Amino acid sequence: MSMSAEKAQKILSPVPYEQGFHFFSPDGHYSGETAMSLCSFLSDLHHLDIQSIRFHFERGDFQKWLRTTIGDEELAEKIHNLDKKVPEEMLRQKLTDIVQKRISELQLIDT
Repeated sequence: MSMSAEKAQKILSPVPYEQGFHFFSPDGHYSGETAMSLCSFLSDLHHLDIQSIRFHFERGDFQKWLRTTIGDEELAEKIHNLDKKVPEEMLRQKLTDIVQKRISELQLIDT
């Protein structure tokens, strides 16, 4: 199934702040970081506290946001299929790799 340039562009486009991904720590404190696009999401994954990343990953928050807000079913599914027990630094690496690869794929479609 091939994707249209319009769909790729929509997935890559920023969303309003309210619809951004607000990162929280496991104890419920807002980290101060909000991703409003796939690119800012990727950048946040690089430097945010791994506890926050694991917290959201295990709850399925990333997958839900990618699917419902960003509109990228394929990326949501790839993240959903990651092993929930992956060690922390490997989790960060795997997530950043998956998101980076997806952004590159979408940018190729969008050209």
